[in-house]
Amino acid sequence: MAASRFEVHHRVPRCLLGFFDRAALSGLGGAGLQAWFEWEEEALRYGVDPGISREDLVGLIDSSAVTVPASEHRAGHTQAGDFARWGRQGGLATLALYGRGWFALLARRRWKRITAAQLEEAFATIASGRPR
Repeated sequence: MAASRFEVHHRVPRCLLGFFDRAALSGLGGAGLQAWFEWEEEALRYGVDPGISREDLVGLIDSSAVTVPASEHRAGHTQAGDFARWGRQGGLATLALYGRGWFALLARRRWKRITAAQLEEAFATIASGRPR
């Protein structure tokens, strides 16, 4: 029997730090309020008090880590719609900037069909053709 692959799952996800930081660094204008609302929504989604300090949030995230089989980990995120939601939170900007070819290369690297060196070489080729 092949050995099962395991991954670390955080019940309180690390992406909350990004939401926290964007909310904390934003002003009180429209973008700042939007960042705060996004932080609050994500914090409440995972049962985190939006008034938590950054240090306590880091501790909460670290203490929420569990090891699960890779297939179970991915299935859980798929069922929860996390992948689609995460893609909408930044993937579209990256897609617009680098194009579908870059996403295809990232997928190949993730599934170990190309090496890190091949990905780096492809990125250099892609970047050299972009206007500065």
